[in-house]
Amino acid sequence: VMAGDGGLNDIGFQGLVHSWYRGEKFTTIMLDNEVYGNTGGQESGMTLKGKVLKMAPRGKQTDKIDAVGLAKTAKVAYIAKIAPTNPARVARTVRRAVMVAREIGPSFIQAYTSCNIEYAIPTNDVIKDAFNIEKERYGFEEIMTDEAKEYLNSLEKSKKDKSK
Repeated sequence: VMAGDGGLNDIGFQGLVHSWYRGEKFTTIMLDNEVYGNTGGQESGMTLKGKVLKMAPRGKQTDKIDAVGLAKTAKVAYIAKIAPTNPARVARTVRRAVMVAREIGPSFIQAYTSCNIEYAIPTNDVIKDAFNIEKERYGFEEIMTDEAKEYLNSLEKSKKDKSK
């Protein structure tokens, strides 16, 4: 499942969290642009507190939803938080999440994505924005259950053994 932050947290969270608690084997990738960009700049649950937007002229009054914390509470087997600043790390993270979901249980990736239209970021500066956000508050984070860690370690060991 790949969807925006509004679709997964504000609108679809009820179904998502129940699937996580049932231990269903699928990967969820949340593209977190911290705003409802398709509806003209409404605040979402993922918008930062105080952020002024077209449809939130006084600023958002509540905290940003802790999606990683909710995934931890639901005992999701593999959780990652990532910005798109390192393509190899993004590919590795997605691969690890999918592999864990196939064998162990649900996985979740919260991926920062700039909303250049609603935040007035020039297209040429989108990756610069991602680097800035990564430094400020969106550093790479990877959390997994012991079972997921053992599984991924066994896959890496098997890959190394085959390359010998």
